[in-house]
Amino acid sequence: MKRYLAPSDFSGAETWRLLEWCRGLGADEFTIDCLETDGLVGDKVWHTFEKLVRPSSRGVETRERMSGRTADDLTRPTALWELNDATIDALKRAMPEGLFSYAPAEHGSFEDPVLYRDGKLLLGVLSHEAFAVLHLSDPEFEQLSVTGFRSHDSLPRVG
Repeated sequence: MKRYLAPSDFSGAETWRLLEWCRGLGADEFTIDCLETDGLVGDKVWHTFEKLVRPSSRGVETRERMSGRTADDLTRPTALWELNDATIDALKRAMPEGLFSYAPAEHGSFEDPVLYRDGKLLLGVLSHEAFAVLHLSDPEFEQLSVTGFRSHDSLPRVG
């Protein structure tokens, strides 16, 4: 079952609680993109993050993504890292306003984090479109309702 999430329904702190909830469901790896507007400084932004997560690298595997140049590009080779305490701390540094934040910076910023469980997309964020999607079983949906996280049956409209 797909559930849609709107960033406006979550504080930054709640997005990290959601990440931990997904981790409890078995989320074991993630990917994230770095939007670079200034090549040299953008490389430094990415390098700083990559240095923190490098010990948890899972290499490159084919995974579903939230965006692509074409529909065929939605599943493609993807750099992956293990989801653990150290990499969550790196994500918090990279996205201090929360997992759903979208704040393009002059020199580079992070966007479109995706959490995977057993190689399948569990939580995917499309930062610039202001929504996320969760792929849940029916019992997991029931758990989601108990957590207090707000979700939607379809894409939330941005007003």
